[in-house]
Amino acid sequence: MFAQKQLNDLAERRRLLVLEADLHRSLIILEREHLRSKFDWIHQARERVATGGPWVAAGGAVAGLFAVRHWRNLAKWIPTSLVALRWVKSLKNK
Repeated sequence: MFAQKQLNDLAERRRLLVLEADLHRSLIILEREHLRSKFDWIHQARERVATGGPWVAAGGAVAGLFAVRHWRNLAKWIPTSLVALRWVKSLKNK
């Protein structure tokens, strides 16, 4: 009798743990989809750049070389670029 009750308790506990795991799995999937929809603009921007072809890649390489060569001058522009980035983000939110 005691062993049967203990087995029933263990079976009930296992069932509850499986249900809890399913709930957590569903929440993770839901949150993943929410984040995908929130950051969909990154995917769209990536596709726009990919359609730019070799000119975008060449421009990126030249900009990278310029940044490495003149990093001290570019460091002066960091605060201005951050303000511009915030401004663009505020326009995107409207």
